[in-house]
Amino acid sequence: MNMVKIATKKEQKDFYNLWRICFEDSEAFSKWLFEKRFLPDFSTYIEQYGKVVCCMQAYPLHISVCGKIVKGAMLCGVCTEPSHRKKGLMSRLFKQTMKMLREKGFVVAVHTPAKLNSYFSFGHMPVNRCKYIKTEMIPILERKKNIFEIKKDFSLLYHCYHLFSQKYSGIVSRTMADFLLKIEDYRADGAKVIAYIVNEEVQGYAVFYVAEDSIQCAEAVAQEQQYYQELIEGICCYGQGLKLSVKLPEDVCVSLPFTEEEIVEKGVAGVLQLSELMSLIGEKKGYAIAVEDNVILENNGVFDLDGTKTEKPPDIKLNAGSMTQLLFGYHSLEELEQRGLVTIYHKEKGKKIAEYYKKQNCYIIDEY
Repeated sequence: MNMVKIATKKEQKDFYNLWRICFEDSEAFSKWLFEKRFLPDFSTYIEQYGKVVCCMQAYPLHISVCGKIVKGAMLCGVCTEPSHRKKGLMSRLFKQTMKMLREKGFVVAVHTPAKLNSYFSFGHMPVNRCKYIKTEMIPILERKKNIFEIKKDFSLLYHCYHLFSQKYSGIVSRTMADFLLKIEDYRADGAKVIAYIVNEEVQGYAVFYVAEDSIQCAEAVAQEQQYYQELIEGICCYGQGLKLSVKLPEDVCVSLPFTEEEIVEKGVAGVLQLSELMSLIGEKKGYAIAVEDNVILENNGVFDLDGTKTEKPPDIKLNAGSMTQLLFGYHSLEELEQRGLVTIYHKEKGKKIAEYYKKQNCYIIDEY
């Protein structure tokens, strides 16, 4: 009873049914997702009396962490049938799935849960803030001459995404095939795509949904800051009088008098192979960082900057979640100290360690 299992094709319908119960996605998108995205080997579940009551999925992708490409997994569809909630099923499932992904060689896992704090106890901590540009009523705006709606040839957008993704830590580093599949995810739910084109080169693009009373932009990407404003104004031309919400990276600045901004912490990450991630980011320097992880036991120990274990007494000590934020560049060591999330035993060595883990612009653009 309550044994965690890896899915087979046979459980696909059960996963689909549970998704439809727990999430508000359209039927068209849900069908697309399970036809094109369901990967049994990366999907886990718990069943009771022959019925799937708790499940989650993962997609193997490459994640950029501080400029290093890391083997990672994007988690989604983490859900429990309503009558079986608050029984500890998800806790059991999540821990076992993280161990399974580690055994498959994955180094990090990222996801965008509805409630971030649901995963703090597993060491999955925020590594991303989004900026939302909003208005209650879109005014009349003149359509920009450089804005074009894209209905095919989405490969034209890829170079723009590739350059954009190199600016952020935590983002998926996609191949062309990955990127085109993502665009089809959006299109399956009726999304529109526009591009800002100068001299036949895509300088930015936006993917958005036009509903009866609102426009929601799920992804806006540009090579330069000034193009974001052009894209947002281009989106507005599709819905005079409607509400507007545009998701952007936190570091993007726009100046539109009819909008307001809201910054939201959104997106978490967990490290599955701490020593491997540290080896990719750092090199051996003779320091000692003590890490405590209550989910992945192999992540416990005292490590040098390159992930090798050391017998030296620790210079600093922190838990796996805080270490994740430090490695991704979401928080500096100083910020973690201010929050009481790190113990620094040797101040001078702590300062040196801090120099190796600089803050980064972090952004998780995807949910699937």
